[in-house]
Amino acid sequence: MTAHLLGALCAEAGFPPGVLNIVQGLGPRSGGPLCAHRDVRAISFTGSTRVGGEIARESAASFKKLSLEMGGKNRR
Repeated sequence: MTAHLLGALCAEAGFPPGVLNIVQGLGPRSGGPLCAHRDVRAISFTGSTRVGGEIARESAASFKKLSLEMGGKNRR
């Protein structure tokens, strides 16, 4: 919900269309196609090390810009 509200605030603030795109959903249905799509130039991901590695592998062939925040202090 927080990401949705952030998107609404950015639209209200006047961000031009396409500057901020928030896609929520499960990896195979949303993340996979985004990583593979040729028009997506950059991906930011926060989550598990396993999924971050999958994103890096999927995106490597197209040299997408990546920002990966993986693991974290709460992982046991």
